[in-house]
Amino acid sequence: MEKPILEARDLVKSFPGVRALSGVSLLCHPGRVHALLGENGAGKSTLVRILTGNQAADEGELLVDGRPVHPADPREALAYGVTAVYQELTVLPELPVTDNVMLGQESTRRGLLRRGRQHEVAREALKRVGLGDVDPRARAGTLSAAAQQLVEIARALVRGSRVVLLDEPSALLAGDRLDALHSVVRQLTADGVAIIYITHRLEEVAALADDVTVLRDGQVVSSGPAADYPVDRIVREMVGRAVDTVFPTATEPGDEEVFTVRGLIPAGTAGTGFDLTVRAGEIVGVAGLLGSGRSRLLRALAGAERPAQGTISVAGRPVRSSVRAAVAAGVVLVPEERKTEGLVLDLPVRANVTLADLRSVAGGGWLSAAREREAYAKERDRLGIRASGPDQETRQLSGGNQQKIVLAKWLRTRPRVLLLDEPTRGIDIGAKTEIYRIIAELAAEGLAVVFVSSELPEVTGLAHRVLVCRGGQVAGELSGERIDEEHIMHLALGTQEVP
Repeated sequence: MEKPILEARDLVKSFPGVRALSGVSLLCHPGRVHALLGENGAGKSTLVRILTGNQAADEGELLVDGRPVHPADPREALAYGVTAVYQELTVLPELPVTDNVMLGQESTRRGLLRRGRQHEVAREALKRVGLGDVDPRARAGTLSAAAQQLVEIARALVRGSRVVLLDEPSALLAGDRLDALHSVVRQLTADGVAIIYITHRLEEVAALADDVTVLRDGQVVSSGPAADYPVDRIVREMVGRAVDTVFPTATEPGDEEVFTVRGLIPAGTAGTGFDLTVRAGEIVGVAGLLGSGRSRLLRALAGAERPAQGTISVAGRPVRSSVRAAVAAGVVLVPEERKTEGLVLDLPVRANVTLADLRSVAGGGWLSAAREREAYAKERDRLGIRASGPDQETRQLSGGNQQKIVLAKWLRTRPRVLLLDEPTRGIDIGAKTEIYRIIAELAAEGLAVVFVSSELPEVTGLAHRVLVCRGGQVAGELSGERIDEEHIMHLALGTQEVP
């Protein structure tokens, strides 16, 4: 094995009241993928920030090609050949795709941008990440979140980095786009680039990784060849215990028909409208490939997008197509983009918990911090929210706890129908298990649940019934023993019709 390009030795980093890293070491070799695994809060993000010059370690050292380095900022780290693509998108939506790809690496002549050369370089990088059909002159904000993620990876390619850190790069991807990402990773390693790959999709470890390091509570639990890390070992070392049963046993739904949809066609789609009836305590999963119309369907059900046609009713009462009317009728949506659509990150957790139920914490027209804290304590105990206290800034929480805050916010409105869009995207296996438990318990209490997920094991493990979308329409419905990954994929791809 060649000498490591990048080495971290005994890194220590502390914040007020928290020791984020305790003697963490890591080796990154050219042409190899090093999977960095751990639950949210294990120390992965802190380690990445140190490696990329965003933070300085309190103790320990970094070496590039065996020589100690001290990057004071990301630009210095980039000069050493180290760059990162973060889960939180940094695409500038108002700029063209080309400008986003070339950011920091602009091609100029006599102080002027060489537009033609820029488009040429950007187009080649976009092809390498599976975006060959994207117009590099288009505004980046018009692209889907998944495509914007690939634009960020194209930017890393243009920079010619020797070490690329990919922080949850597959969280937004599925199908062909996920395959394109894996192809890019393999091509980079074939070119001698070292990859640090952070993921909660454990199946990616077997598919991509050469080496594995598992962190827990800011310490290295173990490190070694990926061949020595079957999924059960990874899970056990990440959470500190065996997770034998990920999905809880679902209770049988009741007979009451809570949510009824007739002839619905989401806006922007065409075809035959679909019907759906969801009973109290029933969990309905919605599957399909990226771009199949899953999220658009859910937004139509929540009143966030006016459907082209169709009616929705709750307990037999018609619901107008608006978010306000849906919430008043007991239909709430936990969106896919929790950070931008579900939370106000700069507010404390107590304020986010009560955001949809302000009347309960207001007296005489003024918000009461004491009532907010009381509401937070109730939801903390109910959902198992982990925060330092009610006044902690919401952006400081892990992804799993942020998702619980969004759930708490809408559960305080006492809904009858809970719509969930990618409820476990970007959270670790331990937090996923807790979210699954919460969903099952809410259904057992009588809520009707409809959720969209890109993860087929999640759909097959939770749902009583499954709707499969294709081309903006519901291609079929599965129930009972027919709910399996093979049937879902056949419907999603159009290779099999199921009545």
